[in-house]
Amino acid sequence: MKQEKKKGGKYLSTNKPTAARMAASRSKDKSDNHVSAKKPAKGRSMTVRIFLIALGVLFCVCAIALTGCLLHMSKARNDFRELSAAVRENATETTTTPSTAPEETQASAPATVPTEAEPTQPVEPQMLSKYVSLYEQNPELFGWLRIDGTVIDYPVMHTPDDPEKYLHTNFQEEYSFGGIPFIDAACSANSDNLIIYGHNMLDGSMFRSLMKYKDKSYWEAHPTIQFDTLYEEAEYEVLAAFYDRVYYQGETCFKFYKFIDAKDEADFDNAIANYHEKQLYDTGVTASYGDKLITLVTCAYHVENGRFVVVARKKA
Repeated sequence: MKQEKKKGGKYLSTNKPTAARMAASRSKDKSDNHVSAKKPAKGRSMTVRIFLIALGVLFCVCAIALTGCLLHMSKARNDFRELSAAVRENATETTTTPSTAPEETQASAPATVPTEAEPTQPVEPQMLSKYVSLYEQNPELFGWLRIDGTVIDYPVMHTPDDPEKYLHTNFQEEYSFGGIPFIDAACSANSDNLIIYGHNMLDGSMFRSLMKYKDKSYWEAHPTIQFDTLYEEAEYEVLAAFYDRVYYQGETCFKFYKFIDAKDEADFDNAIANYHEKQLYDTGVTASYGDKLITLVTCAYHVENGRFVVVARKKA
């Protein structure tokens, strides 16, 4: 230990803490404690920054995805408007069968006396002119569905060998989340009941507005549905609107999506009785064996695998 000599012959240690040294030491300890106390605060601040950055990135990704979805749905609506405009434009045109010979030749041809009646050949149905160009674009077109005063104005597809092809496919056979309304694969052109499926889209397109038939006032404003095949225009009266669901295979009950072709009159009458039993209100419309029906179906969320159904009868 280092010492220094003082007056009087006494030696004092230079390491002995003085009051000033002790005060300085206490001040340093406080400073160290202050610095160490700040370290956790800096850690929390960094965590908050990382969280905010991550939140910002997530927001940007969601915004981009939402924008893409809205643009996709907007394009789909525009595509359907163009198809509908083409149908209206073609509806004004008439189809004529051109003569195969000049008028003069036809007029000067000698008259022939028929000897015996020839058997008549079956006449092939004539496709409606307004659907010819669309059918040429896509031969899986079955018809056209329209409810005046609503957004429902769509082509209807039918692909028995690929039942859900148009669930997420557009008319150009490209991916489209909303798809196109399509007919049940088990149906044919001559079926007693044509079942047509369409998405319940949040943007209001496809069969979203079909849900409005839950209110009687909406039915009163829209009591009829126009559904054309490629060969015939037809109007249907709404018979019933109701909520239902897809049933488990073992459940024994009337399943609206299974009634397509009546086995006999009793089977048809049973279907009509079930529609009336399920209906949300009385439309005053019924149907008899031999009448043709259409059934429009979309998803509903009142129960698991819920469906909303509108059944309509073809006008005579």
